[in-house]
Amino acid sequence: MVGGVRACGVLAAVIGLALASGCREARPDAKIRLRLSGYAGNPAETDLMRQLIDDFNASQPQIAARYEPVPGQYYPKLLTMLASKTAPDVFYLDILYFQPFLAKRSILRPLDDFLATSSTRASDFIPSLIGAFSDKGKVYGLPKDFNTLGLYYNRASFDRAGLGYPSDQWDLFRFRDAAERLTRTTGPAPRHGVALTPETADRFLPVAFMFGARLYAPDGSCAIASPAGVRAMAYYASLRRSGAAIFPSEVGSSWAGDAFGREQAAMAFEGSWLTPYLAESFPRLGYGISQLPRGPAGRSNFLFTVAYVIPQSARHPEAAWQLIEYLTSESAQERITFALPSRKAVSARFVARHPRYRPILEAAAYAQPYAFGPQGNRVNDRLGLAVQEVLLGVKSPQQALVDAAAAIDRINRL
Repeated sequence: MVGGVRACGVLAAVIGLALASGCREARPDAKIRLRLSGYAGNPAETDLMRQLIDDFNASQPQIAARYEPVPGQYYPKLLTMLASKTAPDVFYLDILYFQPFLAKRSILRPLDDFLATSSTRASDFIPSLIGAFSDKGKVYGLPKDFNTLGLYYNRASFDRAGLGYPSDQWDLFRFRDAAERLTRTTGPAPRHGVALTPETADRFLPVAFMFGARLYAPDGSCAIASPAGVRAMAYYASLRRSGAAIFPSEVGSSWAGDAFGREQAAMAFEGSWLTPYLAESFPRLGYGISQLPRGPAGRSNFLFTVAYVIPQSARHPEAAWQLIEYLTSESAQERITFALPSRKAVSARFVARHPRYRPILEAAAYAQPYAFGPQGNRVNDRLGLAVQEVLLGVKSPQQALVDAAAAIDRINRL
């Protein structure tokens, strides 16, 4: 009997320990757990994001955030997570994908209610950036940084050719003349005037808009094959036909910025992402940056930007908003080195410290968002094909754009 009581006592003690252990493991963490996802690719950005998340966590007794950069194909993986209800609480959204995501009504959460009670105001940011992530009076994302295109030029190449450096007064025809005069195809070190990437439309479309073309007509149909669009494509092709433009792949480079850095091209249309690349890879290169040249219809440029957004599936939207507030705060944006800050005051201070970036900032006043509607990524790909067909001599400018416009209308009817 004594043995039985003793055995029962031991069993009760074991059960008690097990229950106590189970209770400790099951006790909910007092902290709210958040996940932030973005692209994996730019080491400087990845390092900064990890530092910012560490600093945010140190300042928050009730929230713990984790940064989860997504390698490889970011948007297909993100859509898979959204469909499976495993999406992060905050994620990057590129302007090209804003309208496609907005078209799926169950994805994005408007931020207006948070902004209404926050010290962060939409007016703190460059207006074109806030406008890029707004629709029908609602704000869906706060921009984390941005870029536009600048005309990068090699000072030594201009000096050798006896040419003045590009200025805000340049037009497209002066640019073409300079590109031709800078081209030297003989001798031990041939150089070309400009590097063009043949399979993308992000350098051609600003030129098309400078000629007065537009992508869509008021009725929503694709209007890129207008006379202005055809003239713009003919101009763009003339850079290649004259021998002034080189494809990066023809000189062993993977992109136009690298061909420029290797001094195989005297000019390139690039964003300020090229500046840190040149500092690291070609530190002795002497170069300048100007705004893109004007066209017959005026200036144009693209606004490349990414926002922090909250999905409707987020379990803790208020905490997610606190994370976005921190990441877009002045103190956080002061630490950006790989793009321009999205806040007006911070970008102004950034350019005061780094005057070379001024043309990139000034273009934000008139640049158009790099976005093409609810099927934007597919439209972008089809426009890139048209540029490739013309630059490779497969189709005439008119035929390539007529075919592209018809294909884009089919895409947008899907």
